[in-house]
Amino acid sequence: MRIHKDLNQVSAREIQQLRFVPFPTWFPAAKDPRASARFYIVVQEDIYEALVRSQAQFREHRVLDLEILGNVVGADIRQYFTYLNGLPELLALPGTYCEEWVREFYASVWVSPDHSYIHYALARTDYRVTAQSAREILGLRAYSTRIHQLCYGNFEPPRRPHGGELPPVDFVAPCFRPPFGEGSSQIVGDLTRPARILDFVLRKTLFPRIGYRDGFTRIQQWLVAHLISKTPFDLWDLIVSEIEDTTSESFRGRHQLLYAHWITMVILCARPVPLPAHL
Repeated sequence: MRIHKDLNQVSAREIQQLRFVPFPTWFPAAKDPRASARFYIVVQEDIYEALVRSQAQFREHRVLDLEILGNVVGADIRQYFTYLNGLPELLALPGTYCEEWVREFYASVWVSPDHSYIHYALARTDYRVTAQSAREILGLRAYSTRIHQLCYGNFEPPRRPHGGELPPVDFVAPCFRPPFGEGSSQIVGDLTRPARILDFVLRKTLFPRIGYRDGFTRIQQWLVAHLISKTPFDLWDLIVSEIEDTTSESFRGRHQLLYAHWITMVILCARPVPLPAHL
């Protein structure tokens, strides 16, 4: 492969200017002859090379067995997962993934503004997977509630982890030890035991986070409050929103590629190809 522009030292803003462009610009009818065969435009190739050179990490995935979790922390915790169609099965999926596929996916993926489909290039061909197809592959159900939209409104990525709107006090109060009200402390240490367990599990699975262990950001509050109140929300939209935010980051510092195992499964089912022999 060739490096047309070194993206490892450019800012997140410049990455976003290069990346968040109309679909015909990102996937032109005719491939740019300057790009290698597996990509459509040189920016995709440069992003791929930046991912390799920055040694972007594949976020460690913890497989969740609800039976074991319930035996360890108490069976009551299972109710906060089982109410949401497909969530226990999603978190129990094996953590196998193909690094090459995931890098190509992140280098080339284009997310439709309404999240109705994703479009990516893999092995010299481009593929479109609708939200409905992705949900069917992962065993999920569509719901009208979107966590990122509740927190950030129509704000485009990148959606800052410490930004957004706070959930209503009455909605989030069951997550915290009483007394809780307007202006009360909202850190992990203030959570009830079930909410603290849910936050810990989510950080390792559905909503990967590193650092800031004592913090409980607004988007985390929305997510945990939905689970505590057993309010359904769209899991696929949450995954896609996090993928969007990942693609908007610069390559400085630690760069993590989320959901490698779920992305591999979507790719495998949308395009029936054999996994590499070592997986």
